[in-house]
Amino acid sequence: MIDGAMVWDENGNLSMATTTFTYQVIWQGVIDFSGATPSYSLSIPGFNPANCVFMIIPTRAQDVQSAENDGLGNSKSYPYVTTAAGQVTVLPKNPSAGASVGQTRIVAKAYAIKFST
Repeated sequence: MIDGAMVWDENGNLSMATTTFTYQVIWQGVIDFSGATPSYSLSIPGFNPANCVFMIIPTRAQDVQSAENDGLGNSKSYPYVTTAAGQVTVLPKNPSAGASVGQTRIVAKAYAIKFST
């Protein structure tokens, strides 16, 4: 018996198994845009976009859009994230958006995860 998570594709072929790679949470914290915080600039040693991901998971039910045409869509949208070696920047909206575009107001748990084979 093999222990761990396994994922199969639509044809029944094994496409991922935790026996073939490992992962490590290298950073975790709360991203809170409910107040006046304009952005987050996170220094994360060991973060490399080539083998790491940055995930954001809403922690409050009120921060999840009920439908695509939800009138509060921008305030419930995911923040804008950019990554670089050792650095993750999280903004409340796309920097190219106009001043009249609303920004996110979510509170979320965030994780930086490193993968290796």
